[in-house]
Amino acid sequence: MKFEELKLIPGTPLQLQFHHSSEVRERSYLVGYLKNKGIVLTTPIVKGSPRPVQVGEKLNIRFFSSESGSAVAFSSQTIHVAVSPFPQIFLAYPPEVATGEVRKAARVATELISTVKVNGASLSASIVDLSTTGCRVESPTAIGVAGDHITLVTKINAAGAQRIVQLPCEIKMLIEDYQSTGLFSYGLSFESLSEEVSLVLHAYVYYQMRHV
Repeated sequence: MKFEELKLIPGTPLQLQFHHSSEVRERSYLVGYLKNKGIVLTTPIVKGSPRPVQVGEKLNIRFFSSESGSAVAFSSQTIHVAVSPFPQIFLAYPPEVATGEVRKAARVATELISTVKVNGASLSASIVDLSTTGCRVESPTAIGVAGDHITLVTKINAAGAQRIVQLPCEIKMLIEDYQSTGLFSYGLSFESLSEEVSLVLHAYVYYQMRHV
């Protein structure tokens, strides 16, 4: 499918996945595009500041298209970076994009205050991206190592109702440690979710992909 056939409008929310940090998906918005010339996006904001981006960086872009009713993905690279009048990234125009039904593992950026229960202790954490099969959390405290099993408790607004869900998880990897960011960042996978909790996650993720 051709990019212009999606008929995207400025402000469409996007998720960026830079190749050098492939586990992290960052939020951006479409500014505009010129057929066969380039695409302009807002620069993701990390901890209150625009993330550093270099010309030539390769990345994957994902988003939900209401025009095609599907998830869309394509790869590109930066061809220009601007800071005025606001931080922007210019991307090479993709020859084509891939579309498909929203997969159950599609991730959305979030800011969900949560509690990690591990070894009888309760630690504070924040879910910064979420899918129906796993999530990435940030915590000021180390919560474990790869292979550890924990329980994540958070409140999710699904179908207009607040739900408190308990998510049994396995720590898959430490993404960033405290020394580099001031926070511990972990990739988690969910284990043996109940049907009710699974439905809540699906409803939340689908809604966020269409409206955030």
